[in-house]
Amino acid sequence: MNQAKVLLVGWDAADWKIINRLMDDGKMPHVKRLVENGVMGNLSTLFPALSPMLWTSIATGKRPFKHGIYGFSEPTPNGKGVQPMTIASRKCKAVWNILNQHDMKSMVVGWWPSHPAEPINGVMVSDFYCKAPRQPGAPWNLMKKSIHPESLVDELNELRCHPDDLRPDDILPFVPHGDEIDQTTDQRVSLIIKTLCESTSIQTAATHLLSTQPWDFAAIYFDAIDHFSHGFMRYNPPRQAHVNEQDFRLFKDVVATGYIYHDMMLGRLLQVAGDDVTVILISDHGFHPDHLRPRELPTEPAGPAVEHRDYGIFVACGPGIKQDQLIYGAGLLDIAPTILTIFGLPIGDDMDGKPLMDIFQNKLKVESIPSWETVVGNDGQHPKNFELDPVESQEAMEQLIALGYIERPDEDSQKAVTDCVRELDYNLARAYMDAEMHGSAADILLKLYQQNPIEFRFGIQLANCLKAVERVTDLELLVNDLSNRWDMATAVAKQRLKRVPDLSQERHEHWLELKKIDEANPDDSLNRPRLARINSDGTPALFTEDESRAIRRYKAIARGNPQTFDFLAATIALSNGKFEMALEKLEKATEYMAANPSFHYQLGN
Repeated sequence: MNQAKVLLVGWDAADWKIINRLMDDGKMPHVKRLVENGVMGNLSTLFPALSPMLWTSIATGKRPFKHGIYGFSEPTPNGKGVQPMTIASRKCKAVWNILNQHDMKSMVVGWWPSHPAEPINGVMVSDFYCKAPRQPGAPWNLMKKSIHPESLVDELNELRCHPDDLRPDDILPFVPHGDEIDQTTDQRVSLIIKTLCESTSIQTAATHLLSTQPWDFAAIYFDAIDHFSHGFMRYNPPRQAHVNEQDFRLFKDVVATGYIYHDMMLGRLLQVAGDDVTVILISDHGFHPDHLRPRELPTEPAGPAVEHRDYGIFVACGPGIKQDQLIYGAGLLDIAPTILTIFGLPIGDDMDGKPLMDIFQNKLKVESIPSWETVVGNDGQHPKNFELDPVESQEAMEQLIALGYIERPDEDSQKAVTDCVRELDYNLARAYMDAEMHGSAADILLKLYQQNPIEFRFGIQLANCLKAVERVTDLELLVNDLSNRWDMATAVAKQRLKRVPDLSQERHEHWLELKKIDEANPDDSLNRPRLARINSDGTPALFTEDESRAIRRYKAIARGNPQTFDFLAATIALSNGKFEMALEKLEKATEYMAANPSFHYQLGN
């Protein structure tokens, strides 16, 4: 075992396309120093690209169907409700648990998911430690079990950054024209404040612990770049044609400033950690910052993931690491094996990743064992029968809903559980597909499609599985069934959408009447009519969130998905030797599928 110190820093959704530009402009000097004195490269992601699944794979070196984290929420142990996905649902050891069994001290801050904090040899600050309230002035109670050991609770609680702690000068770099924004109707500035507070809370806790507590391994996770990107990448230069010019002027600096702030925090982390430390900086995926930014998001759970890019960032710098070098072929699953190699510990044969040997100046000896799961001893995990307190579980659930990670579960608890299990099964199936285990995925997807025949995403993914295993007859039957169902659903969706313009006009006229009454009685706050929610552009929100979600779904169904059906039909025609028909179908799908490598593969065939 080697006497090493490793600092692992995670920036959710960080992308070289933005970092490279900012480094060239001299605005990210600390990342640049790591790059010039170490190695850098892309880090390929896994699918589905959902953060709890990805960061658990990073920490364990295993795919989701091995580590057991499939999404954002899960059924409660009694099966009667829904709770946030917890670290207790992880079915295997993370790096810090393995190090725990070798008497090494770990420090884990903000990892997702890491609530409730594990009783490791060292310190764990869970991902719920930093979650700030949406509105300034709102109460902010520290979630129970978010800090281990409990002796540090009071000390770390004082270090959290509340939205009320920020001054206007702290926000202006993100929105230089922020004084023009009416924050009573535009909630985007409050999102910036909240995100900034959460990342600052992680930073203050991490720097304090790094300088006051003994540690061999530290893992610090920041999710702010992901939040800034989902909220404001649409305004990132260059302006897209569909983006309002005023919105672009107000919010075009948010994403870049978020990156610059992370570089500033990184500089302080490096200073506190010291010189004889191996530093690894990573992201779980990238984020499209250019012409590949999608204009619209899928109307399905975790739909915003379509904004993610397949490659995150990887940087390593420190003793024994090559300098100013590029590496290739790195993936999320390789991080845990690489860290174990740095510490001189064997790799589990059941891990799906490999140590990144190309980063080291000298050839290191790599040993293996069948599995770390069979190694006995105190690993700092929660006991097998550990459960969240029901009250704490509900509090945590409300946090996730407020953050927008998940929709509020159905009031019918049994339906809520059913919906939750459906999404977990879907994510599990896609994880199998990512591992090219299409047979295992097909079994799950067939069941989902049979139970949810108008959830077309299940049928489309099932079709992709059948295509991969060359079950052409079954694929043809499925595509015909999907096409027929979609035609019927499209007719229903178009019929329901016909009512939307009239309803919108009716509600807008009513809103104008209320607005006149409101303006005529500016001092009568008790008797004034309640106006509708106001959109960021100052127009009234005439539909509830549920209604708006339904309208988006109807529009998506009404548009249909002809390009996918044409692509699948081409696959069937190709398999049946009908090459002219296959080419005809592929040509029809070109506009929508040209960015898909499998499209060009089929065209080549």
